[in-house]
Amino acid sequence: MSEQWDPRFDERSFNKLNEKAVPPSWTDEEENRVVRKLDMYLLPWMCVCYTSLLVDRGNISTAYIINRETPSHTMVNQLGLTGSQPNWAISAFYFGFVLFEIPSNLLITKFNPSRWIARIMTSWGIAATCMAAVNNFPSLVAVRVIIGIMEAGFGPGMMLYLAFWYKKYQVSGRWATMYAGGLLLSNFGILISYGVAFMDGRGGLPGWRWLFIIEGAASVLIGIATAFILPDYPQTCKFLNDREKEIVIGRLPPTGPTMHAKDMKLGEILDAFTDWTMYAFALSLVLLLTTVSALSSFQPTIINQMGFVSTTAQLMGIPTSLATTFFVVTSNWSSDYQQEKAIHGVVVLVPPIIGYFLLATIQPSLSPGGRYGLLFLLMSSSSFIPLVSGFATISTKGASRAAVRSAFTLAIGNIGAAAGAQVYQSDDAPLYVRGHFINAGFVIGALCVYLVTVWIVTKRGEYTGPKANLMVIEHGGVELGDSQFLSFEQVVPKS
Repeated sequence: MSEQWDPRFDERSFNKLNEKAVPPSWTDEEENRVVRKLDMYLLPWMCVCYTSLLVDRGNISTAYIINRETPSHTMVNQLGLTGSQPNWAISAFYFGFVLFEIPSNLLITKFNPSRWIARIMTSWGIAATCMAAVNNFPSLVAVRVIIGIMEAGFGPGMMLYLAFWYKKYQVSGRWATMYAGGLLLSNFGILISYGVAFMDGRGGLPGWRWLFIIEGAASVLIGIATAFILPDYPQTCKFLNDREKEIVIGRLPPTGPTMHAKDMKLGEILDAFTDWTMYAFALSLVLLLTTVSALSSFQPTIINQMGFVSTTAQLMGIPTSLATTFFVVTSNWSSDYQQEKAIHGVVVLVPPIIGYFLLATIQPSLSPGGRYGLLFLLMSSSSFIPLVSGFATISTKGASRAAVRSAFTLAIGNIGAAAGAQVYQSDDAPLYVRGHFINAGFVIGALCVYLVTVWIVTKRGEYTGPKANLMVIEHGGVELGDSQFLSFEQVVPKS
């Protein structure tokens, strides 16, 4: 029988320990200074890590078109890929990824976060490098499945990791910064692929094999460095002094993830699966990620089919990526600052709905530049990913529940990413009218499901308003579940 959280325990434990609960002993200026220090230390390296992920996950799309002007040197020709096989090779990544997302995220609470995240990165980098050795469709699919298994847990793991350091309504904006920073820096991957195209034939290898070798090896090195650079918890980090640790820990939510809840609690895990809002958040992400994956996987091909040569098509992905970065950061930081989710969901999803309908209906009357311009209406849709996954993560109690919700939302959501590889088919080229209509319908569905779920969660009032901003120091300590309570003095390290 699943273990139910007893809401009365919160009130009982608070009343019992009320004499230990004191107002914050720090000023707003002190707190803001410490938060900026966290941002400066954690976020840059997280952006580097996510850049590595995006480059290795998406370089297969670039490999498909690299050196297309010399057909005998292309990946599609040399591997003998036909029909929808290139699409299935992209989808294969998500088979193992979805299955292993939740187990991997639960293990991050068992092992130190830095080591587990480093393991994820190093192993997927090794597998990504092996893409250079594939010689037919079965071997391509096999390696893509392995990459998915190795990468599982990174996205939700980083979301959970941030919850060890930040308040509930500071998580989405930081994850969005990592996501957007990765999108921005991954443009260097586009520049690398542009340069690698001129390495075609060097050492007897075609350009697409060099692409996988160079970018996969970089991920291995970054993964190894992560084990030494990324700190684990506020209690154990070395870049904060005792006073700063007290502020960071004291301002966290008393029912949030903590280093003191390293054991996986079966009751919490099972209880997480009884909350229908987790499934609703996941469904909205399934619908949205279908469209995002379809566009990101085939954007070079779509731009190429608009009338631009392959090398130019690769470079034209940079401006759209910059637009995505802008939308992701501004919308999610605004959402966190205003502690509002519904209106921000509308703002980021209405433009893509309009954009897909226009692409499906008026493309024939536009010039190649006009068609390309419509792509910018689609770029705000990626802002929805940290918006929904962040809210799903913070709208629960306990480390095990948070681990399950963040992983489940992104894992199930990535079923949509797998399906997205099937949206744009070769028989729909060059305008992809059918694919654009499909994406428009899916974005509408995602928005409707999301708005209903946010309304229900907001109506409950548990994770919005004053209750969402309760701090450890105000509560007197940390709730661990199972009627366990650690006082503030017990969770703050002493030198």
